[in-house]
Amino acid sequence: MEGEMPFEQPAMQMVPSLMREENKESDDYEPKVVSLGPYHYGKKKLKFVEDFKPEAVKMFIGGKNEVVFMEKILSVTRYTKSFYLEEVTSQYSNEVFARMMLQDACLILNYIGPEETEQSPKKIRTINHLGTVVYTNIRRDMYLLENQVPFHILKILVHLKYDTDHDTTKGDKLLETIETYCFKMFFDDENIENPFATNKLEMEPPLHLLEIFRRVIVTGLDHESTRPADHCCDINKLVSCLDSCCFSRGKGPNMPGRYVFRSVSDLKSKGIDFRASRIKSLKGVRFYPTKFCQSAMLELPSLHVTMYTKVFFMNMIAYEFAPNFVLPRSVTAYVSFMKLLVVSKKDVKELREKDIIVNSLGRDKQVVQLYNALNTYEAEDSSSYWDVKTNIEKHYNSKVKMWMADFKTNYFDNPWSIIALVGSIVLLILTIIQTYYAGHDNGDNCCSKGKFNLD
Repeated sequence: MEGEMPFEQPAMQMVPSLMREENKESDDYEPKVVSLGPYHYGKKKLKFVEDFKPEAVKMFIGGKNEVVFMEKILSVTRYTKSFYLEEVTSQYSNEVFARMMLQDACLILNYIGPEETEQSPKKIRTINHLGTVVYTNIRRDMYLLENQVPFHILKILVHLKYDTDHDTTKGDKLLETIETYCFKMFFDDENIENPFATNKLEMEPPLHLLEIFRRVIVTGLDHESTRPADHCCDINKLVSCLDSCCFSRGKGPNMPGRYVFRSVSDLKSKGIDFRASRIKSLKGVRFYPTKFCQSAMLELPSLHVTMYTKVFFMNMIAYEFAPNFVLPRSVTAYVSFMKLLVVSKKDVKELREKDIIVNSLGRDKQVVQLYNALNTYEAEDSSSYWDVKTNIEKHYNSKVKMWMADFKTNYFDNPWSIIALVGSIVLLILTIIQTYYAGHDNGDNCCSKGKFNLD
């Protein structure tokens, strides 16, 4: 590692000044209880946990020699410093910087470590020292873009702790533990075996915890946004034909990126229902168009909304706007899509009742305020959300589908409307039958009378 060239752009970026200026009244980019890495090191308000860090080192290494750990961290200090801005790391000697990395990494590994059996005792000891409130806020501070420790430091300590210098098993176990921890934290699924759908052998090693968090919640491929049609009951071709033949005249072309729909309530009024996606990923957004006797369906991933959700999304958006970030801005695209859907408390209520939003904030209004506070800076959309929004727009602009939706809403959503409609149909049928038989009865009588007269 020591001989590798430093990054052209440091891997550990800071929040862009524009974003920080726009959110100067909030502390969503600032640690509340703990500094991890050099960017917030030495702040007075973080001294309480800083004083606990030497104890955290002892808790992690157990009876092993701390000098061995320090020497190993020192041997890669130049490489590790290249992850951060030089104007920050130049303020610290190699010794101070290595000590910082050791203590911060041990604190993280006590919180999320490779051995689950060790976590409960460490959690109890940490809470006894720091208290529950401070302990829970450590997780919040791990979400911050400017509060990250390089992942290779965590792996080095795990190898030294478990004597696996020539075996990567524990390093892989550490990554899987963090993935599973993050997956359950966001999607609340206890029946998870392997949260990563992608091939890990084809992926670059993660830079830090925030990147692991992002990988897990956007795992999976951008599948097609529409389900293959059943030819026996698919009516979309017929609907499209009616729309193009009867209603397309004089209609100008749609401009890319402009959408008419504004909210869950709006889409619901146009015949689009909602349900929780079976895909445990932010990419699990699917739109299935109208089929015979069915409304269109929009599937959205079920997601926990907690007191830390806003902090997480704000820092993840800042991370996806970092100069060295080259992947699709999938989290930003998801937030942008949800901002279109969640406009009022009524929208949140609908998604909450469908188990798409699991609201731990208490009031639905707080979820609306959360999404309103997130700025996506008009980022370019990723392919999956673009396709879904385009198909929704086609449905929304279809006159025939709107009539079908109105018919279903007026006559099939309300049980009394259904009863009235069925009653009207039955009455109409009875009237037709009565008219038919009345006519035939008259005809028979005439014939009978004529026959009698002839005789």
